[in-house]
Amino acid sequence: MNNNRTVAWFFTLILVGLLVGCTSCKNESKGKGNTVTIRLAGEPERLNPVTTEEANATQIMSHIFLPLLDFDPKTLELMPVLAKNRPLVVNIDTGALKGNLGYVYEIKDEATWDDGKPVTAADYIFTIKTILNKKVSASDYRSTLDFISDIIPDPQNPKKFTIVANKRYILSEAASGNILVLPENVYDTEGVLKNVRIADLAKTMKDTTAKSFDAALSQFATTFQSPKFQKEKGSVIGCGAYSLESWTAGQSIVLNKKSNWWGDKFANQNLLFTALPDKLIFKPVKDNATVSSLIQNGELDAVQGIGAKDFATMKKDEKLAATYSFETAPALSVVYIGLNCKDPKLSDKRVRKALAELIDVPATIKTLVGGFGEPCNSPFIPQRDYYNKDLKGAELNPDKAKQMLTDAGWKDTNGDSTIDKTIGGKKTEMVLRYIYASSNEPAKNLGLILQDQAKKIGVKIELTALEAKVMLESMKKRDFDLFISAANYAPSLDDPKQFWASSSNTPDGGNRFQFENTEADALIEQIRTELNPDKRRALYMQFQTLLAQEQPAIFLLARQERIAVNKRFDAPVVARRPGYLVNAFKVK
Repeated sequence: MNNNRTVAWFFTLILVGLLVGCTSCKNESKGKGNTVTIRLAGEPERLNPVTTEEANATQIMSHIFLPLLDFDPKTLELMPVLAKNRPLVVNIDTGALKGNLGYVYEIKDEATWDDGKPVTAADYIFTIKTILNKKVSASDYRSTLDFISDIIPDPQNPKKFTIVANKRYILSEAASGNILVLPENVYDTEGVLKNVRIADLAKTMKDTTAKSFDAALSQFATTFQSPKFQKEKGSVIGCGAYSLESWTAGQSIVLNKKSNWWGDKFANQNLLFTALPDKLIFKPVKDNATVSSLIQNGELDAVQGIGAKDFATMKKDEKLAATYSFETAPALSVVYIGLNCKDPKLSDKRVRKALAELIDVPATIKTLVGGFGEPCNSPFIPQRDYYNKDLKGAELNPDKAKQMLTDAGWKDTNGDSTIDKTIGGKKTEMVLRYIYASSNEPAKNLGLILQDQAKKIGVKIELTALEAKVMLESMKKRDFDLFISAANYAPSLDDPKQFWASSSNTPDGGNRFQFENTEADALIEQIRTELNPDKRRALYMQFQTLLAQEQPAIFLLARQERIAVNKRFDAPVVARRPGYLVNAFKVK
């Protein structure tokens, strides 16, 4: 994942409770050879790098597709993968593009697709065209590529090209380099996008009157987003070490190691090129009892999202600990309660701030993650050097909350124990709908605590449990008052545009809060283009202060990932999510 992509907002919060009172833990994985079985918290909808944001899908796709650059699993520094080197950055001083910056990439000579054809600049350019195509559901990706005005292939070298950047952008290298590349000849067999220029697509992002090639773009999008290119063997194709062998709905997604894979020669240079297992089996398992049974029987080799209480108990179980290593790893994730700022009941920031006064953060950390986290008062993780430590976060103060609501005009005028206010000529009760993923028991428990606190001051909170897909649709439609989720971050700098810019308040955009603020928009643009670290840090601080004043979300905690790995493998714990690198699992 590159900068700031949320990877399945609510999926990252599914904390599974596991029953661990086993008396005989047998390792049925023994004898399975070089196969790794990985638990997924949920089944992905698709395996298409352009159209999916799901964390579960990302775990799988990273083994099928490769980017130009990726983050080292241990150091989190950008490093070349498909590219020979990190890009050469040049000033363009002549011609029509004078004043722009150029990012010059060259793809490794060895890089090939499954049919033996080389990975070329044309494949990368095609991938960018796909993302810039507004008919394709990829708005979050597009928001990070608005600095691209053109991509120019080298006429002498089909593997070399220059990305033309129309402005300085803090994530130009990460955003352009950390994109999983698609084979043009597989995903566009009719050559629909051949005659569509990157420069023209880039213009449509800024000028709605610009030529949009609607017919061609619509034709391509229909085919590209069809089931064939989302989950079918033979159509989901990349240049990574593994290929999709099968997808049995509700049971497993199986990847096989490619024979004579071109990247094997780089295995000693880069962990991302390591591909030791012959087979990777991803098992979507939501049910607590099923997960427990699989762990007790040693049928899972890598497990993430273990419930906090169960994690602590499992570590103390001698027989289970003989089979698994239990580790924690940075999750690079902030848990929060999102507020619908355009809902008439929540449009006044005093109301939003009052709700924050109903949260006991230390207790919340225990409720949600069993203590495996730390308070976080910002959308940015505390490890960032620009995290604003001086901000005051949510705290439990019902009296203060009640006064803030009174100041905002909310009173119980009809004696029904729920405060109300006349809005638009109509009496409106302070009844708020809190949605959460039905499989997320801790989120439900937090909702119940919040419900109880709110009731004391005349606020009625209704809890609504939704299946993951339904919840996502509700969030896209802004059909909620409150929702609980987590934002996941890449190791790169944070670009606040995806979550907080007014322009991102679209059905597919990340601004689910409907937070629209001109001052915030201005700060976001300054942050995105400020290359001086000290000046950028000051802007980040101002932005966090503004969010604290406006309270579009109640930031709760930065969490840790809790993982278990079968001891039949040497498996390094890494800083990148999910905390392990299954392609580097080595049988002991």
